[in-house]
Amino acid sequence: MGRAMQQARYMSLREVGRRLNIPPSTVVYYKDKFEKFIPSSGGGGRRRRYPIEALEIFRRIREMFGSNWTVEQIENELALKFSTLIRNEQNDQQLNDVAVGASSIGMEQILARISDALDDQGLFRSEIRSLRDELSGLREGYISLKEEVVGRVGLLEEQLKVAQAANERLERMVRGQESGGGIAFPDSEYLERPLVIRSNGEYLGVQGTGAKHFSLKDFVALIELRASSVRGVDTSWQYKSGNWVLVVKMDDAEKQLHQDVVLVTAKTVTPSGNTVTEIVRLNIDGVDAPDSLLLGLFRQVRTVFGG
Repeated sequence: MGRAMQQARYMSLREVGRRLNIPPSTVVYYKDKFEKFIPSSGGGGRRRRYPIEALEIFRRIREMFGSNWTVEQIENELALKFSTLIRNEQNDQQLNDVAVGASSIGMEQILARISDALDDQGLFRSEIRSLRDELSGLREGYISLKEEVVGRVGLLEEQLKVAQAANERLERMVRGQESGGGIAFPDSEYLERPLVIRSNGEYLGVQGTGAKHFSLKDFVALIELRASSVRGVDTSWQYKSGNWVLVVKMDDAEKQLHQDVVLVTAKTVTPSGNTVTEIVRLNIDGVDAPDSLLLGLFRQVRTVFGG
């Protein structure tokens, strides 16, 4: 019972660090720096043990370092506060040393130092492994974050180009209004009516999900979505002979292509009494598109828009 109680009140350096939540390397540093103020028992190396009372000394050292005390100030504080404990432990250690015998003191000290070095090395290796694992996790997080940021920056750049193009169009409209040219832009009612073409005397449009119809506004949005970092899309409106004319200029820097598209539209009332916006004429690079091309275009729109 007495031996078990004796073991219970002593602990290893590793146990000290665990109880105080102090990294192993820091505990070793405290032990080496203030060894004369930290009582221990049981010889050196792995057999060295620290009394339960030494926890308070390690804790106090930690606090003083955290408050930016100098080494000299810490030593004075330890000598003043824990002098009685240190003397008692030193007396116990001296009694143990006498029992060992003078003939074995030299070898004991050598073995103790070797054991100390091995013990400290084991603590450092454990901490290094922990730091390596933490560094690996940080690297993976950095790579993932970098990829996400690059993707978001690319998206923002594309959105910025679209916004700049829209802003330029708005500035041209304002300049035209200030110069007395009027507002060169159809109203929202005109833009949001169903967009149709006339083929063989019938009016053909595209109906999407629910009751929504494909409108001139949707058509312009599809065109502007083609804008990118290598493809410029510039749209403008003109009002001629009672018709709204959409002029689209597209420049593809990558393919070194330029295309001019003119879309002439008009307000139309169908035989069934519906008011719609009709594509009267589509001109591409100075050539009027045939009805078959318009019909094919609307079939493509129906596939995308109408589902």
